[in-house]
Formats: sequence, structure tokens, C-alpha cells
Amino acid sequence: MKRTLQSNSLAPSLRLPAWLLIGAVLFGVIGYSVAIGLMAGASRNLITLLLIALPAGVIGFTVASRYFPFTVLLIPLTALILPFLDLPTGTESKVPISLLLTLLLTGIWLISMFIRGWQLAPSPLNLPLLIFAAICIISLPWGIAWRDPILNLQVMNNYIVTQVGSLATILASLAAPLLIGNFVTKQRQLKYIFSLFIVCGALMTLTQFFRIEQELLNDRGLWGMWFVAPLFGLLIAQPGLHWGWRVSIIGLISWNLYQTVIANSLWISGWAPTFVAMLVIAFIHSWKLCLGMIVGLGALGANAIYQFITTVFQNNVDEGGLERFALWEQNWRVVSEHWLFGTGPAGYAVYYMNFFREDARSTHNNYLDILAQFGFAGLLVWFFFMIVSVREGWRLFHRAPSGFLRTAALVATGGWVGALSSMMLGDWILPFAYNQGIAGYKYTVYSWIFLGMLICIRRLIEAHEQNSSQAGMEQQ
Repeated sequence: MKRTLQSNSLAPSLRLPAWLLIGAVLFGVIGYSVAIGLMAGASRNLITLLLIALPAGVIGFTVASRYFPFTVLLIPLTALILPFLDLPTGTESKVPISLLLTLLLTGIWLISMFIRGWQLAPSPLNLPLLIFAAICIISLPWGIAWRDPILNLQVMNNYIVTQVGSLATILASLAAPLLIGNFVTKQRQLKYIFSLFIVCGALMTLTQFFRIEQELLNDRGLWGMWFVAPLFGLLIAQPGLHWGWRVSIIGLISWNLYQTVIANSLWISGWAPTFVAMLVIAFIHSWKLCLGMIVGLGALGANAIYQFITTVFQNNVDEGGLERFALWEQNWRVVSEHWLFGTGPAGYAVYYMNFFREDARSTHNNYLDILAQFGFAGLLVWFFFMIVSVREGWRLFHRAPSGFLRTAALVATGGWVGALSSMMLGDWILPFAYNQGIAGYKYTVYSWIFLGMLICIRRLIEAHEQNSSQAGMEQQ
């Protein structure tokens, strides 16, 4: 028997000498490097990028799979910090590290759920998010199938590639809150995200105030709102906060508002959502506080506020702000022919370049972008999603126990409403491929991260209620 086992063992015959294995690895690395050099020398930028990304992707996949919840917490970090690490594509646009990370984590998660069973943390947000994602996917082949046959696609370089990239960016945006909601499971993790936005927001305010050029922090999009909203929520709703911290918070909010409202007054879409968020946060916490803020602002300087708004409005008119109405009317002329599922991701751009080439600009309005790209089907589902998300935030705030969970629900809900209001002024939630581009994901994802907190907060509240119920039963 012993002799038979030894004769049947194939391991010794398959074992390679160490020198041969090392040589094979070295020759493989050299060959791979030569291939990258040849592709780069031939200006085959896309193939070069793929060859470079392949080993990094294998390593990233391995690490992300092993430390998945920890890696999810890197999404806000990579979005806020190190924008200079974005990967070049051989064109003017770059791929954000935060976008690649989100897509990688989403892919791993989908594979895991396919193997182990499909399961999401319970939340009313799941259904509208998934339906909207399905409509976005359907819109791509739909837009191609119903594309006007007289369109000249040659007027735009890599148009199909741009459409696919735009779809991937939108799907990553929808996946981000699901990742945060399903894998951020502890209060200290929520506090980490809060702290990250507050610390980075303070540094962004500092660098902008002193006009310090920097490439470390990503101070674009709604960064100001997501700095002020957590601070304001802590100020009015967090119990037991020391007066020293409250004074510091008031100072930081005032400093940021000066920089974003006074110093950058022309950029309405950058600061108006902040005031919407603050008013909504105040209203959810106490309608009396909200009314007092409005009356207080009027009493302190109604005339000055009126003059400021009038000046900003006139300056925007002089800068061509009213041209938006013409752009919206132009957009409707395209939408009216593609009203069900739209023209597909970034789809209306090629119509503009063929029919309105002298004024081929994006709508600067996320609601019209959704209508043009995904049709009335997409827009109606988006409105349904808006209602569900705000209603969920409202309920969670009133359901949460006093403390950080209630404050987090307040900030996430009020800030999300502020973000929804910003959609009237720009593509600060779903970046349009020919405006913000896929590079815009690294700051549009800010709002999606906080929305994902609502899913996490619901789970923590349910766990708290269950523990309280069990404790009450044990006492009885």
C-alpha cells in the first residue's frame, strides 16, 4: 500500500526547480514591460493604460476582497484627498481613483452576491435606486436603436466610449450609497466620515481664503455644503456639546460662508445649496428655529440682503446666466423626439453637435440631463426616488435616539435636500460627460456618500431598538 501511494503521487514530477521558476517570472516581467513600452511608443494610450492597470487591478482585487468593509471607507477619503492621483486616459479627461475604487468594490460585491445569494440591507432606497439603474442601462441600447439615422457620429471623437464611460460613472454613483449603507455598520465609522468632511472642509476653506494653490484637496462641487451641513447639525442637534466647540463651529461656518458667498458670490450653484441645506436642517429639527433664522436674517439686514441678491443676479445676467433658458428650450427639442427612455448616457451631445453646433452646450441642469438621457421613464423614477429618500430621512430623524445617530440623520437628510436643489443649477449629482466629465465623480459622490448614511442609520436604529427591547424583557 505504501509503495502504491508513492507511485501514484504526481507532486514530485510537477515540482519545478527554483531557478526555473525565478527565470520564468523575470522573463515574464521583462516581456510585459516591453509590451507596455511598445504600446506607449506607438501612442496606443488605451492599451497602454490597460496593461499598466492589469497588475494593479489584480492586487487591488485581492486586497479589497480580503478587507472589504475597510476598503469601502476609502471611498470618501479618495474622493476628498489626492485628486492628482487620478489616472490619465490619453485624452483631456482623467479617471478618478474614487471612481475606480467604487467600480471595483461594486464588481466584487456583485460576484459575492451571485455566489452567496442576493441580499441588501433593508431600506426604502433600494428599489428606486435599482429601478433607476436599470433604466440607465436600458437607455444605452435604446438610444442607439432609435438614434436619428442622419446623425454624423464622426463629429465627436470616441463617442461610444464616452457613452459607456458615462453610464459606468452614473452606475457607480448609484452604487456608492449602497456600499456605504451595507458595509458601514458602526457609529464610529459614521463619525469617521463626518470628521473627514469637517477636517478636509476646514483645510479647503483655509487654502481658498489665502489663495493657496494646492492639488491635495478636492475643493469642487458641493464641498462647502458638505462642510457646513455636518457642522450646523452638530451645533443645533448634538446634545452635551461643550460651549467651546459650539463657538468654534460658529466660527468655522461663518468663515466658510464668507469665502463661498462673499468672495465667490457669482458661483450661485456653489453656495445657494448650502443655505437650502441649513434651512432644511433647521426645519426638520424645529420649525420654530427655521422661522427664527429667516426672521433673524431679515431683521439684521433685509435691505443689505436684497441688494446683495440683486447684485449677484445682475452679475449673472451680465455673464450670460439667462442663456440657460435658451439651452433648456433647445434641450426640449431633442427630448420631444426621444421621450420614453431618452437618448442614452451623454446621448444628447451628438444631437447638439449635428443640429446646434454653434451653441452645443450642456443644459447645466441635472433634471433636464436626466430627462434628455433617460427620458420621462428615468425622470419619473428619479422624482419617486427623491420623495422616498427625503421621507426616509425625515422618519429616521424622528425615530433615532437622541445623540449622534439623530444628528447624522438630520445632516444627511437636510444636506441631501440641498444637493437636490443644486440640480437646478448644474450637474452636481450626476456628472454630465461633456461638462463635469467622469472626473467630476470625485466630488459629485460627496452627496451619495451622505445618502448612504441613511441606510446605515436605519440598521443602527433597528439594532438599538432590538437591544432596548431585549433589555426591557430581561428586566421584567
